[in-house]
Amino acid sequence: MFQENNLLESIVNRKPLFAGKYLFLERLEVKLPDGRGGEREVVRVKDAVAVLPLDVEGNVHLVRQYRAAIDRTLLEVPAGLLDGGESCQTAAVRECEEETGYRCGKLKQLLTYAHAEGYSTGFITLFLGTQLEYTGKMHLDATEFVEPVCMSFHELLRLVRENQIVDSKTILCTLLSESLITD
Repeated sequence: MFQENNLLESIVNRKPLFAGKYLFLERLEVKLPDGRGGEREVVRVKDAVAVLPLDVEGNVHLVRQYRAAIDRTLLEVPAGLLDGGESCQTAAVRECEEETGYRCGKLKQLLTYAHAEGYSTGFITLFLGTQLEYTGKMHLDATEFVEPVCMSFHELLRLVRENQIVDSKTILCTLLSESLITD
């Protein structure tokens, strides 16, 4: 049987390495389960949300944006960080409207997951958004450039299955929503 206590590492020391706008990097000195010492580098980030907006015609409203970390332009579900004290539901509605101009009238929470558990503290909560109302109130950050993309849910599902979508939150939103949409 799995014994979590046999795998725990205790933190002996923390050393800050970098503090930026989005992330904080620190090196942890740890005591391993067998008593030896080790090091871990941990990126501390705010938690985030992502939402797959689905309209009554069966279309999804996505964004295309460039991601410098992997030097690629990706097709993604609208997503963003939680503002201080904001609930995941409030953040999902806000991010969807800011990036697509559509406000979700109804949200179904799909999953919360650790997006890079080997080195990051961040979790992302995923939603399916329905009962969309077009407000046209896109509000992007000063350095945020996105292109809205509308396609059928079935086309998005095909792109995911053909490995043409590489963004984990978009893949998960799509696959977890499939049975909810096609039933």
